[in-house]
Amino acid sequence: LAYGVIRFIFRIQQKKLEEEQERATVRQQHEVDEMKLRFFTNVSHEFRTPLTLIMTPLEKLMKTEKDMESQQILKLIYRNADRLLKLVNQLLDFRKIDMQGDSLVLSTGDIVPFVRDVAYSFKELSEQKRIHFSFSSVFTSLPMKFDTDKVFKIVSNLLSNAFKFTPENGKVAVRLSTLTKDDSRWIRFTVSNTGSMISAEHIRNIFDRFYKIDMHHAGSGIGLALVKAFVELHGGTISVESD
Repeated sequence: LAYGVIRFIFRIQQKKLEEEQERATVRQQHEVDEMKLRFFTNVSHEFRTPLTLIMTPLEKLMKTEKDMESQQILKLIYRNADRLLKLVNQLLDFRKIDMQGDSLVLSTGDIVPFVRDVAYSFKELSEQKRIHFSFSSVFTSLPMKFDTDKVFKIVSNLLSNAFKFTPENGKVAVRLSTLTKDDSRWIRFTVSNTGSMISAEHIRNIFDRFYKIDMHHAGSGIGLALVKAFVELHGGTISVESD
């Protein structure tokens, strides 16, 4: 009986210790994330103005330059500067959500041409990477209220991610459709692409901040986490499937 009681007490203590260790690990991870975010945010503030000052004269040069080879070099510089500026803005968006929460700035617009225009801005990239790119919608028009800035960032980030992981001669498709949930009509925005499988472990963590599927690919681990935050602000949900 004494042995049984001691064993029981030991098990309870062991369980408490495991729970405490788990909480400590979560706390430590949160602190590391916070430290990363604070550092990146401080750096981002310093980067944003110089980047804007670089891009403005670049735009003027691109318009006036006649030599095709020089044009291509200028476009490459501009694309990379623009990518860095977008990353800077994403970090600042993240910090804003963390510090004070974010809110929607709703306006009425037609979601179909809006999403189509954002999608077609990736047309040049699809041609460069020899990726078949398509956009389709089950409706030609759908006026609704949405935050244009946040929906733009949702669409851009998902497409950027899709193109990053799609091999040459692969496919990327964007589709708009609707679904009914809780007697309400919702819009479904789907981005699909061909590529390698995503394991169950990665799928579980894919929307976590600073999480990277593949260390060999350049990326910040911020884009998809920001997408999730913006989707949920609209009252929606986001998920990923791989087969």
